[in-house]
Amino acid sequence: MTTVRRREKENRRDRRQEIRLSLNYQNNSFNIIDLSLGGLAISAEAATFIESQEVEAVLKKQSTGESEENIDISLTVKRVDHEKNEVGFQFRELSEKQFSILESYLTGRALQKKTPLI
Repeated sequence: MTTVRRREKENRRDRRQEIRLSLNYQNNSFNIIDLSLGGLAISAEAATFIESQEVEAVLKKQSTGESEENIDISLTVKRVDHEKNEVGFQFRELSEKQFSILESYLTGRALQKKTPLI
């Protein structure tokens, strides 16, 4: 007998990808569960955040010896799941530099030297 697994339909503009990043907020580091160019989700004590809260944080790559590129980022809390202890965020007003760095995280490609980021 063959079992076919159905994937729930994703109603997102940007498909989320798993990646090795952490979100640093108020001297706490949270593991990022998934990431897209639209937002991210973290594993965290759900009571730490409330829906619609605006957050200023630092997105940090969990480096393996390569040069680190930290991003100061503005987020809005979109979802707080108390059962799973997960919090979903939406990015607010990404700059061209932030967008390029996030895109490189998602694709696994290095930033192009020719791209004017500053």
